[in-house]
Amino acid sequence: MAYQTGTSANADQLLDALRVFAVANGWTQLRWAPDGTGQTLSLAKGGLYVHLRSAVNERLSTRYNTITGIWLIGSTGFDAGKPWWDQPGSIVNASYVSNTTSYRAEACGLFEVGTANTYHLLSAATPELIMCVAEVSPGVYHHLAFGDLTKFGSYGGGAFVSGAFGPDAYTYTYSGFNDYVFGYDHDRHFGLPFNDYKYYGGANFVLAEVDGATDWHSVCKDWALTGKRAKALWERGTGTPRDSLARYWWGHVPNTLNGVTPMLPFYLFVARPSGFFSPFGYTAHLRYLNITHYAPAEDFALGAEQWMAFPAHSKNGKSGLHGYAVRLIP
Repeated sequence: MAYQTGTSANADQLLDALRVFAVANGWTQLRWAPDGTGQTLSLAKGGLYVHLRSAVNERLSTRYNTITGIWLIGSTGFDAGKPWWDQPGSIVNASYVSNTTSYRAEACGLFEVGTANTYHLLSAATPELIMCVAEVSPGVYHHLAFGDLTKFGSYGGGAFVSGAFGPDAYTYTYSGFNDYVFGYDHDRHFGLPFNDYKYYGGANFVLAEVDGATDWHSVCKDWALTGKRAKALWERGTGTPRDSLARYWWGHVPNTLNGVTPMLPFYLFVARPSGFFSPFGYTAHLRYLNITHYAPAEDFALGAEQWMAFPAHSKNGKSGLHGYAVRLIP
């Protein structure tokens, strides 16, 4: 089954549900073991490797805030002798490459899973996608996703990991705008997959081969944590609706004549050594959606396809009407 919903009482239970669901959809469980305040889970499918860790009021490193939820990190391999955050080809902060502790690791995550929540697990293939969306409090949704992009060429890479929140201290404390994911004077679309307005880019990472080098790229506006930058749709998404592709899109949906709301794949662009960006790929099973006419977790038909809508954070709350849709395969 490529869709499952249920409830979990804490981060361990949610991670266990994700584990069982992923294995049922063809992923190989490489490790499932107690670790710190939670559990460690490593999964692989094809050339994709991801490592997840549940936590209760714990820090990934001293650079970051404590969280209760699930961390996610990508890599290019698996070594049973190494911890979840230090796998071969894992995501590393460019400023701390030589560090030998978790201080060097970069991960994204789904946080605030300290109470009972309703979750939605969705899976798709060709390219791969595993999506976990949890209603962490009434009307508030966080996501965690990993898989492959549909690439525009035959170059290497294509894996991605995405979370509702990045690990850095700015997540909750930036300029006193506590948890203002979509507040502030600009739209800080941090709960949205592949948000690239957020400084530091700690919530979305894409593995891409660029001019012969394969690295994890931070999807962000500035200061790429990995030293390599990618961007998606919301770059310079401030000011007028036409400042960015997504803003332009946002300003024209839903259609005022018929109420139809077209969806938009998340297109990813990676930085070249020249400083220019090249189109790299897009999310085939995950698309931006204005949710004016949709309720959270509502499924709908698009021709022969089924999709499920979610708010980026909370409908008419911090994320307004920004949301996304995931391909639903019952």
